[in-house]
Amino acid sequence: MLLLQFLTIAAGPLALAGAKYIPTRRTSSTTSALIATQYGTVFDAPVTIGNQTFMLLVDTGSSDTYVMQAGYTCINSTDNLVIPELDCFYANKTYHKSKTYHHLSNEIFGVQYGAGIASGLMAYEQVSMGGISVKAQKVGISNDSNPMGDGVNSGLLGLAYPSLTSAHPANQTSNSTYWHDRLVYNPLLYTMHEQGLIDPYFSLALAHTPQNESTSFGGYMTLGGLPPVNHSSHFSTVPVEITDNIPLWFTSGKKVRSYWSATVKNITYGSSLNNLTMNSTSFQAFIDSGNYISYLPDAIVDPINALFSPPATYDSDSGLYIVDCSAKAPEFGLSLGDQTFYHDGSDLIYQTSEGICVSSLASSSEVSLGDITLNIIGVPFLKNVVAVFDFGKNEMRFAKKLSSTQSVSGNTTSTPLVSGASMQHNSRYGIVIGLFLGVMILQMA
Repeated sequence: MLLLQFLTIAAGPLALAGAKYIPTRRTSSTTSALIATQYGTVFDAPVTIGNQTFMLLVDTGSSDTYVMQAGYTCINSTDNLVIPELDCFYANKTYHKSKTYHHLSNEIFGVQYGAGIASGLMAYEQVSMGGISVKAQKVGISNDSNPMGDGVNSGLLGLAYPSLTSAHPANQTSNSTYWHDRLVYNPLLYTMHEQGLIDPYFSLALAHTPQNESTSFGGYMTLGGLPPVNHSSHFSTVPVEITDNIPLWFTSGKKVRSYWSATVKNITYGSSLNNLTMNSTSFQAFIDSGNYISYLPDAIVDPINALFSPPATYDSDSGLYIVDCSAKAPEFGLSLGDQTFYHDGSDLIYQTSEGICVSSLASSSEVSLGDITLNIIGVPFLKNVVAVFDFGKNEMRFAKKLSSTQSVSGNTTSTPLVSGASMQHNSRYGIVIGLFLGVMILQMA
């Protein structure tokens, strides 16, 4: 097992925005180191459920925390046949009922992602991250799943809004209606905030990962504070918007925030040596740490992929652009708030376990469901910023990540970068293109 470094830092008084009551204790912040798996496409964090610690996929595009139960059934997503447990690719470590487990007999857990379905029981359990613990958190205990693991994690940590949680009425819900009939509850971080344990936000600083390493250091996730990385002192602030294109039934009939959605003002691409091109068309997109591909409008991704040297070529079978692994990527920036955030070229090329490389930019029309199309800003963007997700103020804040030689307000900081030393761990399978992809099916990424 890999040893992870946990940082617990005292924080200031709790901001009251969004609080249901005034806590009587001081809040804390805690930072967890992440593991990047599947060649820098999946990011896992340590979470303790009951008295057992698991690695869970960090996902700003869904809201449930679930863990695989000992003895779960693995089901092939194409023909619904039972297959060996190893074929689900979760870690060998699975959940056993603890003394703090309390089953909710009137609810079930059932969630559908682009990669498949996980289902089982709803329960109250003691859940902890980095020393911050809540005694009665609703979690999903999954006893059935399609193959959705990465060889390291045992489930998922959902970080989106409560409207996307996936508890359902027991004995009244089939796996064809997991998008409906939600019994909405507070996700883990909401519960931590309501109990006065953290300020109502979390932050991510994902690592730039080596192209040919299946598992490596993945960066940091901080609850109620900022991660220990070198970054600009200037944060762009954008409000979290109600996602325009999802139907009301997807959020229990209410027009509420669900994904971490915001409006991109414009995009810039090309070469600074030969004049950059600005596309001033604005569009709404949500930020998704569970999705390595950024799915953006056709008018954006087509000309950008043509500017790889040599150019990327469209593959109709996958809906992605195949690119030479040693290709030079064009400059590409997204404007959010009052800043344009450029991507490191290495983050725009993703190498699969088979040695094939694809562009990290694809068309959102490839994951449309009928006439519903959502734009997704994924991991390539998050590797280049410090991202703050504030559910108290319903806003996101982004600062540019800096190298060790760049300065913050004129002073060079000594905090570590998120391109640190590799953590060696052998994953059991190569990344499947399309892991946690989709739109309505996605809930994720």
